[in-house]
Parts: sequence; C-alpha cells; structure tokens
Amino acid sequence: MQGSIFTTLSKMVIDKWGIETWNELLDTIKPSSKGIYTKGMQYDDSEMTALIGALSKKTNIDTPRLVRTFGRYLFIHLYNSSPTNLSHIDNLKDFLLSIDLVIHKEVKRVYPQAYLPSFDYSITPDGDLVMFYHSKRKLCYLSEGLILSAASHFGEEVQITQPECMHNGAEKCKLIISFKDKI
Repeated sequence: MQGSIFTTLSKMVIDKWGIETWNELLDTIKPSSKGIYTKGMQYDDSEMTALIGALSKKTNIDTPRLVRTFGRYLFIHLYNSSPTNLSHIDNLKDFLLSIDLVIHKEVKRVYPQAYLPSFDYSITPDGDLVMFYHSKRKLCYLSEGLILSAASHFGEEVQITQPECMHNGAEKCKLIISFKDKI
C-alpha cells in the first residue's frame, strides 16, 4: 500500500486521538517500518489492517465506521496531491466518473507499482450513480468515506447504499450514490 495512505492515517490518529494513541498503536503492532512511513514508498497491506484493527479496539469504534471515517479524512489529502489537474471538474458525479479512467490512470503513471481499486459505473434511469468497486483489499468502506467527503467538497449531499458487498461474499461491491434532489 502506498506510503501516503499510512502518513495520512498517522495524521488522522494524532489529530483525533493524540500522539500517545499513535505511539500505542505502533507499540501494539510493531510494524516492520517501525512506524516511519514515507509517502512514495510501498508498505505491506497487513500493516494497515493491523493499525486499523488496533485503533478499532483502542477507540471502541467498529472497523467499518472507522474505515469510513478515515476515508472522509483521506479525501482532501488525495485530492490535493492528485497528479491530475482536477480544477475543471465542478460536480461530484463527474468527479466520481473520472476516478478510474483519469485519476487512477495518472496515479499509475507516477507510481507504476501502486495497486488501485477498479470501478465500473452505470447510471440508473432516475439518475443515481452506481459504482461497482473491486479490490483485493476490500476497502469499500474507505470508498464510502471518500465519496462522502468528495460530496462535501463539491457542496453536494448524497446518500450511499451498498446492497452488495465483498465482505458478504459478493464478487464486487455495489455502491449506489443518490444525489440530494432524490433523497
């Protein structure tokens, strides 16, 4: 997993729960990196899983909710560091539709070894955006948090439902994004 995800997680933990909590997490999981993460480096996915698990235990926040919270926190960091100029995108739907073919394509150019989730899209007759998420990491809850934070960034309100999830045996997650005029 890209180091920038780890550095942002450490910032979130320190911002929300303090440096002592971050140090306790590192003492608990004893990561091979010793907790010194660099944005451009790759780290084992199991370190992130262990950090999230330990944080969930420490804060008594269930893992899906904690991962959504992290997604909300992570969005602006990813948005501001995107290797793609996103200034021409002025709404959430266009932004979400650009993730796989524009943003992830450019991220792969800059970080060829990065493993990114993939998305397929469809739009329902009533205007909902359906995003099919697939990743070996099964971080669909992170995607939900990212989408919610992106909605705030674009000044929009959405509701997300997930009728199919890899955590429940589905091949991929189905995220249905309903925009405010439909909620």
